[in-house]
Order: sequence, then C-alpha cells, then structure tokens
Amino acid sequence: MGPLARTRALLGTTAALALLTACSSGGEDTATDSTPPATAEEQTPEVPQGAITEAQALEVITAYSQANNQAYRDLDASLLEEIEGGSLLQRSLADLEQYLGRPEADREPIEDWEYINPKVFIPAGETWWMAQASEAPDAGGLRLLTFAQGEGESWLLVSVVPLMEELPAIAIDEHGLAQAAPADDPAGALLPQDAAAAYGDLWETGGEGPGVPLITTGGGQEILERRSTEDPLLDASYTATTPEHEHTWALRTEDGGTVVVATVAHSETLTAATGEVVPGEPSAHYNPTPRNPLITHHTGEIAVSIPAAADPQVLGDRWHLIGAG
Repeated sequence: MGPLARTRALLGTTAALALLTACSSGGEDTATDSTPPATAEEQTPEVPQGAITEAQALEVITAYSQANNQAYRDLDASLLEEIEGGSLLQRSLADLEQYLGRPEADREPIEDWEYINPKVFIPAGETWWMAQASEAPDAGGLRLLTFAQGEGESWLLVSVVPLMEELPAIAIDEHGLAQAAPADDPAGALLPQDAAAAYGDLWETGGEGPGVPLITTGGGQEILERRSTEDPLLDASYTATTPEHEHTWALRTEDGGTVVVATVAHSETLTAATGEVVPGEPSAHYNPTPRNPLITHHTGEIAVSIPAAADPQVLGDRWHLIGAG
C-alpha cells in the first residue's frame, strides 16, 4: 500500500512584536518626536511576505512524513485528521478504512517512507504553498505537494499528486517568493478554474467537450488509454462529479502561464454484457454483493500545466475509491 500522504505539520510563523514606550519622570514633559512624516518618495515599499519561510516549510514537510508514518504504523485515523485536510484526508481515511476492513492475514505490510529533496514554492499573501519533492525509497517518484493553513498556526497537507515529469519553471521574484495566479487567469488556452472540468471530460467523453485542449499531449493520451477496460465482457463508463472539497490552487510560471492543482471526483460504472459484476477489493468493502451495473465513487487531485503559448498538459493525477453503490 503506497503512502497517500503522511504529520504533525504543526509548525507555523510567530510574529515578534516590539513595543516602544516613552518614559517620563518627576512631572517633566515627555519628549516628542518633531520629525515630519516621510514623503511618498521617502517611504520604504512594503516587502511582500509569504505565510511561512522556506526553512519552516522544509521542517513542516519533514514533520509531515514522520507523523504520517506514525499514523499508519498505529492505524490512527485521528492523527491523519491532525495533519491532512480536504480531498487528501478524505481519500486517506477511505484507504485506512479499507485496509482495516481486510483480514489481518491479507493486509500488506506498511513501510516507512519520507519526502526528500523538496523544492518549495511560497506565494506572497496566500495561506497555502506548494513543494515538489521525491518520495523515498522510490527516490525517482516526483510528487507535487500542496499545504494549506489549518487552525491556529498548523499546516495541513491537502493534495499530493505524482508527477509524470518535473514542473515547468515556477516564477520566483527577487524576494524568493512565488506568485499565485487567479482562478480565472486568461494567460493560456485553459483557465485554471476549468482544469478540473477538462480533466473530468477526458474520462467522461474521451475529450469531446471541455477536455479538447488536453488531448494533444502525453498526459491526456495516457488518460484516454486508462479509461478503457481490458475485459471484453465489461463496459466501463465515467461521470465527472463535483468533489466534496472543491478547490483550485495556481502558481505563475516563468513563461507567463500557470501550474494548477485542482480537486476532482468521478463515478465509474461497470456493466457486464451478461450476468453480474462481482466486486473486487476495495469496492467489495462497501458492498460485496454481485450486481449489474457496479458503480463506484472516487475523489482525488490533479496537476495541470497551462503554458502561455502551448497546449495544456496533464502533469499528474491521483484519486482513490471512497465508496460504492
């Protein structure tokens, strides 16, 4: 069973406040500063700030890996709820529930892992950030992580997407900060807010609708291959649905385009030409009764590159079965 995201990423930023007080004694008047206020030309421009420093973000990533390992060693759903959020938590909890639903003899061993060599992208003025990292011991597997601020000063991992290739160059300013792009950014052939619908259309229609911009690249073609069943007696169809935790995050790239992470959901319907469909794992966890059709529900996240002057590209996706009808 591969890790789906594992930690007590509870490192935050602490603001230090310096209080300056004027003291008086013996009834003497307190001295006042008669210096006139600075003109607009003399004022120092405000330096943009991220919600976390790079050093703190690296600590959060390390802490997350450690806590996630602990959660799976202890089969502790409550610990997962402390370190993850949104769509990722939903599928992690489903994964753990399905794992615990198997007889102990049938449970695959869970091995420790960690994120290594992270490259952090912190946008100014936002309460979220991303990182590209490798997952050890599978050191060649790149992951795109998205963290969002939880309660207080905690950070929750809300998305993990395996990447087919490295991210395009993310735009970084002179302060070392990335730039968030709006959901309706018009720079490329696809709006960031439409990436999830385009991806869903690849599964639902094979790219005959809003997924057209994605079918010209390798990532889109791979999805078209994956949507067909290898069993000639089974027909598979897909319906894009609205995820329970609907969200889109986007960063500006050096070419003026965007990299988008979005949550997605779909239902899969398996229909047998004759007889009934016998549920396998993990759908049998929810309903082991043979039936025709068999409908399962899935949720996850995607990463899409939308260049300023090229076709959009599906960089990666990951989703998990969370229920069956």
